[in-house]
Amino acid sequence: MARVTTEDCVGLIPNRFQLVIYACRRARDIIAGSQINVEPDNDKDTVIALREIADKKVDLQEVRDSIIKSLQKYSPIEDSDIEDIDAVPLKDDASEISFDNFEKENASEKKRKKIYVTESDIQKLIENNRKEKPDSETDQTIEE
Repeated sequence: MARVTTEDCVGLIPNRFQLVIYACRRARDIIAGSQINVEPDNDKDTVIALREIADKKVDLQEVRDSIIKSLQKYSPIEDSDIEDIDAVPLKDDASEISFDNFEKENASEKKRKKIYVTESDIQKLIENNRKEKPDSETDQTIEE
């Protein structure tokens, strides 16, 4: 049996890095139970994958699609569980909503829950407190 090298496959897949990715994906498919298109000859799955690529016995487009599918984190839903009647329409100004606006809205809600007192508010409270107390009591507190 002749040894398979990457040189045998470079004519089909000129980029060696891409060749490695294709061969690994095909070897994983073989491990998962995919049908082998060449005689196994007691070879390892990676060698079988390279031999299939060199002999043009595997569809490289299918391998490519398999690679892409395995790397996708999000696959779109073709049919939605929500009926058109139950769907909530977007607001007309939904395009104007941004992450910054969302943060500002949440920040204003947080402020409502907390009590914030500014220095001017404290000064007003002191002045109101002085007006309510007689002058003699305020003078005594100042002297102390």
